[in-house]
Amino acid sequence: MSFIEMDHIRKQFGNLEVLKDVTLHVDEGEVVSIIGPSGSGKSTFLRCLCQLETIDGGTITVDGDVMVSQPEGSRRSVYAPPAQVRAICRRMGMCFQHFNLFPHMTVLDNILEAPRIVKGMKTEDIMPTAEELLKKVGLWEKRDEYPSRLSGGQQQRVAIARALAMNPDIMLFDEPTSALDPELTGEVLRTIKQLADEEMTMIIVTHEMAFAKEVADRVIFMADGLIQEEGTPQQVFENPQNERTKSFLKSMLRF
Repeated sequence: MSFIEMDHIRKQFGNLEVLKDVTLHVDEGEVVSIIGPSGSGKSTFLRCLCQLETIDGGTITVDGDVMVSQPEGSRRSVYAPPAQVRAICRRMGMCFQHFNLFPHMTVLDNILEAPRIVKGMKTEDIMPTAEELLKKVGLWEKRDEYPSRLSGGQQQRVAIARALAMNPDIMLFDEPTSALDPELTGEVLRTIKQLADEEMTMIIVTHEMAFAKEVADRVIFMADGLIQEEGTPQQVFENPQNERTKSFLKSMLRF
């Protein structure tokens, strides 16, 4: 059994079928990058894993714990009891395109808030971890600043530290550099690369092809609500088999 198992995921918004039958298994410590054109279902798929979106059909299991099942003979999925779903979701950290930091809180308080509220931890107990994480992303000296005083790249690194403060087993990234100016993407990608080197289990939706090639153990190409192709970065980028993959990479890589 894989660490994360998402089987036959279906998701509709009204009459629009966004995910048509998507299956993805991820091993512990594996880094999977999901690439593809806008509107292909990449972000929706990621959001279904952490229950920011609910699925219509399929099953989701994390480390043997069932989040969503689908009774035999039924086309509709059934979620586990809310407490069980919350426990599974607490094992995941999520970073979005737009950093979603609390603007009225300092950098440090943004890191401290979730462990205090969700886990009921005392500030003095969280502080060593908060300091370690802010030093990890190179922003300890900015701890007393407010998000508006930081660059976009700095804000995204704070958002990563905030997610890590909950000590997740899985990190999910939804286009983490798409809202950044090109010169600021490198500092965020270096932080994510460091997590990959530490064997954090990660799923990364990204438009940064060179980064996906460098950091991922496996690359998934999605289009039209389906996984069209998957393989190692070398297989997908250097010898794609699917015509949609070839066309997409040609437009992205300009070769």
